[in-house]
Amino acid sequence: MQQKKLCFLAIFYLVLFSMKTAAAAGEAEFYLEPMIVTAARYDNSAGKPGYYKVDEKKLENGNYDNALDVIKQLPGVTLMARGASGGMNAYSKILLNGSDRYLVIIDGVRSNWNGSSYNDFDFSVLPAGMLESVEVLSSAAGSVYGNAAKGGVIRITTKKAVEGVKTSINLETGSYGREQENILHLGKSGEWSWSVYARKSIMGDYSSARQSIPSYENVENAGIKLTKAWGETADLTLSYRVFSGRYKSKIFNYKNTEPDETKPPKLVKNIFMTDARKTEDNLTLEYERKFSDTENNIVGIYRRSSNAAYDRSLNVERPWLLDLRTEGFFDRYSKQWHPKHTLTGGVEYYKDQVLDYQDLAAKYSDGTVISKAVYLQDVWQLADSVKAVGSLRQDWNSYAGSKLSPALSLEYQPSEKVLYTLAYTEYFAPPKQLQIFSPDYGDEALKPEEGRVYEAGLTYVPDESSSLKINVFHRDAADVIAVDISLPKYLRRYANIAHEKATGFTVSASKLFSEKWRSLVAYTQTKVDTERKNSSPVSTMIPHGELLLDLMYEYDKYSVLLQGRGVFDQANGRGENRFANNNYWVWNASLNYKLQKNTRLYVKVNNIFNQFYSNWDNESGGFLGFDEWYAEPGRNYQIGINYSF
Repeated sequence: MQQKKLCFLAIFYLVLFSMKTAAAAGEAEFYLEPMIVTAARYDNSAGKPGYYKVDEKKLENGNYDNALDVIKQLPGVTLMARGASGGMNAYSKILLNGSDRYLVIIDGVRSNWNGSSYNDFDFSVLPAGMLESVEVLSSAAGSVYGNAAKGGVIRITTKKAVEGVKTSINLETGSYGREQENILHLGKSGEWSWSVYARKSIMGDYSSARQSIPSYENVENAGIKLTKAWGETADLTLSYRVFSGRYKSKIFNYKNTEPDETKPPKLVKNIFMTDARKTEDNLTLEYERKFSDTENNIVGIYRRSSNAAYDRSLNVERPWLLDLRTEGFFDRYSKQWHPKHTLTGGVEYYKDQVLDYQDLAAKYSDGTVISKAVYLQDVWQLADSVKAVGSLRQDWNSYAGSKLSPALSLEYQPSEKVLYTLAYTEYFAPPKQLQIFSPDYGDEALKPEEGRVYEAGLTYVPDESSSLKINVFHRDAADVIAVDISLPKYLRRYANIAHEKATGFTVSASKLFSEKWRSLVAYTQTKVDTERKNSSPVSTMIPHGELLLDLMYEYDKYSVLLQGRGVFDQANGRGENRFANNNYWVWNASLNYKLQKNTRLYVKVNNIFNQFYSNWDNESGGFLGFDEWYAEPGRNYQIGINYSF
């Protein structure tokens, strides 16, 4: 095995060195059409099955609060949230194509958190006003982006200045004592460009369709992105984001009532209100060099930190603290060395640290996991209608060992109207830090989850105004990590509990009826079978079917976006009483009116028909009733004004 790794590394660096050497020589044997393919800017995705996007126009018309609000409107996405209260206390989590293992890419940089066992990335810390687009890509994109794209890739692009200077101010009020202020400033002058944003949001107790639920959040965001360009050949970008939040919500723990320490504990359920806080900061420096129209290189370094804690409450002392830090760098090089071949190669390194962890039972510090990888990808245009993308990725993890993961995808386009795709991907998902180090429920002997993803798709475009997409996947995973609930509560730990098979599909159709009307319909169905039933994998949260409907209307000074989400058999055959409602529809509508060219008024109504529903079941967390915590907000309103100058 070691010889194979060394052989792969030798070939990799030989190819990468020869690519860079050829570039330095400045010789051109072929006339090459402009075609840049890198991990950060690998595109031509729009027409592919399994690819979905929320663009800047839809972001504006939808008046979303943050990236979490945006992503949950995309096909294949399942939201796991214990109601709307308390930010981190709500344990909001995204599942993509039935998996909690996916990659988050922000402006070309891997942004996953690996310390927490329940939250790969907190999308609520990204204000929607700073977003240019949000995209979902299939698992096949993960070879270059990272090692754990079991469910796929979520790619987020933030706004940047094109020319001149523009400032946008947004003020909003609404239900539940909602107050929100946003400011975004974009500018470009000569070789310098910049973006600056700040946001403050406050919300109090909210109401489900049945009753009021105690809650409070007060969050602040700020960020700056500064770019220095050297003509059209190179640019250096520094970006910095900060987030701070204070929360209040209902939480729970288990209290030991057994005074004799030699006997097994007697655990009773303890429910109480508590204050919480969370801070994050993110610093990234990227340098991109464009050697020619067919060759470029991106190098970056980054550092992220997150600190979350429950404060001591009036009713009970419950110290809890999680302090994380991630540092890393990457180097990606891409060159179209032949009219039919584009090679992309790269290296990446990152160090995940739990600096401090405390809870009632135990504490620890300095839990460190180091990950390294090299990869090589070739995009090969076999014929005018056939393209193949092959890649190899070698990963090393300081706890989970190493793996060489191949991936191959084929595209066949017999005409301008039809595209067929096939893909095979292997992935490697090491355990997260708390799953390894936690004295309560961790296990340093955990093995990495490994698996294979098979995908097939079809895109049919009968005319310029219509498109149909079908994407099917099957996933086979070994050593899935989840809580072993066959043990007594005080002994439960994470374990490699199961072999997992998942199958799903998404069918979507979009139609542009006229310049005024456009629509999207998407149906997703997912089935996850776990070999061992006495475990608690995320598959218990995946509905059998989900239907998304979007209808957008634009005319003169008006625009309207109507969005509906229908959930069918949310318990997925596990019993109708697990969720607040097993079958339901939720409808949101956003109305915009332009008072002037630079002034826009908007009104948004969420959950128009006051549907009672939840995104969390009543067994995974234990015992809090839907009326107490789990239920999502009922009908609520947002009213705002946006002014640009």
